[in-house]
Amino acid sequence: MIHHIHLHSPGNARARWNAGGFRRFLCVLVLCVGVATGCGQVPSAAPAHGSFTLVEITPAQGQLADLLKQEASKASALGQTPFVEFYADWCAPCRALRKSLDDPRMIEAFDRTYIVQLDADTWSDKLAGSGFSAAVIPVFFGLDANGKPNGRTLNGGAWGEDIPANMAPPLKAFFRTP
Repeated sequence: MIHHIHLHSPGNARARWNAGGFRRFLCVLVLCVGVATGCGQVPSAAPAHGSFTLVEITPAQGQLADLLKQEASKASALGQTPFVEFYADWCAPCRALRKSLDDPRMIEAFDRTYIVQLDADTWSDKLAGSGFSAAVIPVFFGLDANGKPNGRTLNGGAWGEDIPANMAPPLKAFFRTP
């Protein structure tokens, strides 16, 4: 809301405020001071509804097991559940999934998730012994608190046509199932 300050006359620069205007000014001032000092911040352990995190890691950053353990820890600190997604830029279903992330159904499906994205092409020769396989993409893996696969997977074959109305329900069910 915009409040105007009325001047007595063009030659007088003294502002005249009514009592309501002054109270609004004080409220705004208190609010600004609270924000500046960090009061009223939402704790990071309680993400807002519709909140999710996407991060991509590359082999240049280090060993997969170490990186996933770090990302699982970050997810926990945010109050989000960690998952791995294998994708590729050339993969049409992967591109459709990425483009649809701002759809309300997809936002609801991904709510409170922490998705670690791995490019299947760059990680494929580094997966031996990791418990991951990216034979079909996109594919999601559930992670435990140590960043290891927990045995749960979901791939793009679960939803048929790559549109939010089809993708969101199985993704939501997968992300919500412990």
